[in-house]
Amino acid sequence: MFKNIRKSLGICLSLCLMGGLTNAQETQTYDAQKIADIFYKLNGDPKNPKTRVNHVKGFCASGAFTPSQDFHQSSLNLPLFKESKIPVQVRYSLGGAIKDDKSKQRGMTLKFLGNNDSWTMVMLNTEINFAKNPQEFGQFFEMKIPNLLDKQKIQELSQRDSYKNFNAYLDKIGISSLEHTPFYSIHTFWFKDSANNLIPARWKFIPKDGISYLSDKDLQKASKDFLEENFKKYTKNKPIEYKMYLEFANKNDKTDDTTALWSGEHKNLFMGILKVSNYEGKDCNQDVYFPSELPNGVEEPKDPLFNLRTPTYAITFGKRQ
Repeated sequence: MFKNIRKSLGICLSLCLMGGLTNAQETQTYDAQKIADIFYKLNGDPKNPKTRVNHVKGFCASGAFTPSQDFHQSSLNLPLFKESKIPVQVRYSLGGAIKDDKSKQRGMTLKFLGNNDSWTMVMLNTEINFAKNPQEFGQFFEMKIPNLLDKQKIQELSQRDSYKNFNAYLDKIGISSLEHTPFYSIHTFWFKDSANNLIPARWKFIPKDGISYLSDKDLQKASKDFLEENFKKYTKNKPIEYKMYLEFANKNDKTDDTTALWSGEHKNLFMGILKVSNYEGKDCNQDVYFPSELPNGVEEPKDPLFNLRTPTYAITFGKRQ
């Protein structure tokens, strides 16, 4: 899956003799097992090894998706969206092991349950990720593990453009409730048209109520569980609605880099409306959602991170059983 850059035993011994933890760090292969091990070192609970180690806090919901006329009139070959209404399972979550809803990073996972096909979407509330390859991904979290890396190494790694650009992006957004939070695919997927051409696009779910952030005054009054509390209150009267769009890549856009923002005007296709209407408790917190579960007409991204996700999720899910 990823290029194996393990060195010979002789080189490894030489590094150890030089006390070269820093250099050894650079030669490691960050495969699914390595990433899973990092999550357990950072967020694992030795007293309760069956707990989640990423996107730990969350709750479950359900709703339905109605494809748009714009989609039906397009050239896309996506049989799942030919159905008039598709049941959808939803999980909202916080990033990492965060337990306080007054944090910025959010996740939304959708499972479209069609009559003959299904689609699992794993999304974040940011348009980009903090890492472009498995090594950057793993070392981002290794920097947070106490006593693993020395201060010089942490300082060196923190200067990476991927990390700095993501932090700058995060600084520009605020903290919002779910009816005002957008969600994005991060990866670029490939969509088939009626002539079997593959078209690169990212998707996004934009809240019908608009994107907005809580004021400092509202944040002071909000509890650490305000997302769930507000969801229950809001959906007593009406569902939370999101408009789904496909944003098609321009010629010079990077389609194999999850840290790359697309700039300028892009063609967007309105795909339909997601209505999230029912609170479903927390049982889904123990479930696993594989982003590789794609419907007919959609093919996997070509970036170095995507194929790392499913085997990593499989390892952590297995440990929860």
